[in-house]
Amino acid sequence: MLTRIYIHNFRTFINFEARFGPMQLFMGANGAGKTALMDVIERLRRLICESARIHDTFPITERSIGLSGAEGSMRIELDMQDGRDGLFRYGIDIEVDEQRGLQRVGREWLNYNNKPLFLAERGEAHLYKDNHSEGPSFPMDWSLSGVGFLMSSPDNTLLTTFKRRLDRVHYINIQPWTMQDESRAEAARPATNLANFADWYRHLVLAKPERIHRLTEDLRERIPGLVNLRFREAGDGKLLFADFKAEKGGTVSLRFSALSDGQKALIGLYTVLRTLPDAEGDSTFCIDEPENFLALPEIQPWLDELTDVSEEDGCQVLLISHHPRLLKFLAAEQGLWFERHGESGPTRLRTIGVEASRGQLDLDELIDVDRKLVCLA
Repeated sequence: MLTRIYIHNFRTFINFEARFGPMQLFMGANGAGKTALMDVIERLRRLICESARIHDTFPITERSIGLSGAEGSMRIELDMQDGRDGLFRYGIDIEVDEQRGLQRVGREWLNYNNKPLFLAERGEAHLYKDNHSEGPSFPMDWSLSGVGFLMSSPDNTLLTTFKRRLDRVHYINIQPWTMQDESRAEAARPATNLANFADWYRHLVLAKPERIHRLTEDLRERIPGLVNLRFREAGDGKLLFADFKAEKGGTVSLRFSALSDGQKALIGLYTVLRTLPDAEGDSTFCIDEPENFLALPEIQPWLDELTDVSEEDGCQVLLISHHPRLLKFLAAEQGLWFERHGESGPTRLRTIGVEASRGQLDLDELIDVDRKLVCLA
C-alpha cells in the first residue's frame, strides 16, 4: 500500500508530507488541497505506467507561485510497502527553465529497502538488478520517466512489481453528467470522472462476467425498479441502456444518459466497488466525495460495503468525505485535516484526536467546523 508522499513546489504544496494507513479519511475546506493530493498520485501513475511526458503531467504552469519556499525544482517522493514488508521509495526532481517555460527530469530514483533499483541523473540512467548489483547504463529521454520506460526482465522483477502495484491505484472523482452511453471500443480502465463508462462497462461484461452478475444484484437492491444494464447495436458502436420494470408489467428501456445524476453516480460507485479490487488484494482507491449527488440513505450502504472491501480484500482506501458516519467512526483514528492559512498559504496537515494534543485538532472541534463547511457548501 501507499504509505507516504512528499510534494514540493507544485500547486499549493511546499515541503508537504503525508503518511497513509490502510483506510485514510481526508477532510478540510474547499481549496485546501485534498483533491489536489489525489490528483498528484494519479499524475505520477500516468507518468510511470502510461509513459506520459513530464510537461503533460507536471507542467510548469502548475508550479507553486507566490508561496514562501517555492524555489528550485519540483520534487515528488512516494513510498510503497509490498506484501513482504519491503519498502519501495520512488522520487523525481523536475527541473524548471523559467525563461523558456520548459521542464525536464533532472533526477529520478527507485530504491527497495534503501538499496538502489534505478537512478537517472541529467539524462544518464543506471539500472540495478534485484540483488542491487550494477546493471547497464544508457541515455534517457529527459521528458519521460526512466522507471516507466524500462521493460520487465528476469533481473529487475522488483522494479516491475513497483510499476504493476502503482498501476493498481485508482483515482475516482465521479462527474455523472460526463458519463457517456455510447461505446465504440472497450476500455480496460475507467477514467477518473467515469466519462468512458460505456467503454469500460463493455469491457467488464466480457472480462468479468461473474462480477457483473454480482453488480447487477447490488443495483437491483439500490435503484428501485432497475432490472439490468445492457447494450444495443448502434451503427459502428453500441448504446448502453437501463431496463426498468414497467408499471403495467414488462420493462421499459432508457438510454443511460437519460438517467438522473444520482442514478448514474450510484451505478458508477457500485461498478467501481465490485469490479476494480484486484485478485491479489493489493489495490489503492482514491475516492473523492462519493456522497455528491446522493442522499445520505443512498450512500450509506455503499460506504459500509467499501469498509468491508478494505478489511476483507486488503484494499487501501484514501477517501475525501464529510459524511457524518465517517466523521464519527474514522476521523479520530484515521482522519487528516487539510488547511491553508488565509486560503493563500501552502497546504498543511493536522491529525485529529478525541482530546487534542499539540498540533492535533480536537474531534468535537472538527465536527463543529465540518458542519459549518457542509452548510456553506
